[in-house]
Amino acid sequence: MDEKKPKTGVSVKEIETFTKKHRFEVFFCLSLILSCFFNFVFFDGWGTVAAAVGGILGILFSSKIAELVQRFAQFFHKQEDLTQLILGIAGLVLSVFLPILIFLVIGSCGGIYLQQLTEKVFPQETE
Repeated sequence: MDEKKPKTGVSVKEIETFTKKHRFEVFFCLSLILSCFFNFVFFDGWGTVAAAVGGILGILFSSKIAELVQRFAQFFHKQEDLTQLILGIAGLVLSVFLPILIFLVIGSCGGIYLQQLTEKVFPQETE
């Protein structure tokens, strides 16, 4: 009668520990899920176009956009935990009401990455 039953499901404590350890990953995943859903509900899939435009802008203006993204990350990192939570909630609200903006930013970051990868793999020879 004292046999331990096999554990089913995940406890609230485990979820809390995981989200504290991986808070940025959880935020980005939630943001993308909300953006994807509300993009199709309100904007009929225009997020794809926004991501493509963001990718083009990221390739063309990679240094300026990379600097801007780095400044946002530094600003966010300097804030207290409560302020980071409030900024994260504001980001999730943006994911609901302006999913096109989220896809534009994701596209620009992807464009920056592609441009940097191309420079790394195929270095340009200077004459």
